[in-house]
Amino acid sequence: MLIEREAVEAARLGGEALEALIVRLWPDAYRVAFAIVRDRGLAEDAAQEACATIARRLSSLKDSGAFTAWSYKIITNRALDTVRSRPASASLDEVRRVKTHIDSGDAFDLNEALGTLEPRQRATILLHYYGGLNSGEIGAALGIAPVTVRFHLMRARAALRKALAVADAAQPTEGVLLDVR
Repeated sequence: MLIEREAVEAARLGGEALEALIVRLWPDAYRVAFAIVRDRGLAEDAAQEACATIARRLSSLKDSGAFTAWSYKIITNRALDTVRSRPASASLDEVRRVKTHIDSGDAFDLNEALGTLEPRQRATILLHYYGGLNSGEIGAALGIAPVTVRFHLMRARAALRKALAVADAAQPTEGVLLDVR
């Protein structure tokens, strides 16, 4: 998401400029919320609440150039709050669904692998790869130190590699030559 300083400054005055800013922000807000929450309805609610918060607090943003990191922080925190407020059984059901999916030998994609991560790890990966934020910006968004961000990235990458390797191993390899050098 790349939103120019001028657009942010104009949106601070409210009216159509603020509405236009929120319209530009919405697709990314929804994508990030959905990737963290993993439920369309809850993601829509989280993204709407985040956009409303951004609109309400825009005047308090000191540096318009920091809008991207600042807005991702609000979106991510709202989505993480939504995940925390869900009953624990929802997470267990999701794990069972993923395990069943792997055991059935069906295709396993990156989106499903992301679903196996803890919400904070998923948020870290998304902000880094999708949002293009560095560890300092991610740390500011999540309220953790940059070194902790790098730790979460390391752990999340390892978990993704493992999930994808398990999924790959579950796929039939009949007629496929593997290079094992």
